[in-house]
Amino acid sequence: MALPLSPRVKAERLTKIWCLKEAYVKAIGEGVGFGLQRIDISLSDDGVLDSVKVDGKSLEGDGWSVELGILDGGYIWACITESSERLGNPKIVPYQDIINVMHS
Repeated sequence: MALPLSPRVKAERLTKIWCLKEAYVKAIGEGVGFGLQRIDISLSDDGVLDSVKVDGKSLEGDGWSVELGILDGGYIWACITESSERLGNPKIVPYQDIINVMHS
């Protein structure tokens, strides 16, 4: 039987799960309206990331890269990106073009 988790450990795990879910919905450009319940995050007993699944399908097996870490001070970060094979040949947009669109 596992020991009960301390409030600090519970908060850290919740933050990891939230960061990963938010990273995915931002990566696909949907936001939380995508349905966070569709994203299943699995952490090991010691809080290490085991898997990220969307609609039951593993992201890492579907051409996605998933990173999770903790910075000094305990700040948690997550990054989820599509692999270049999945994206094909992305178009590089010059910075000035972005600025021009913002000012038009």
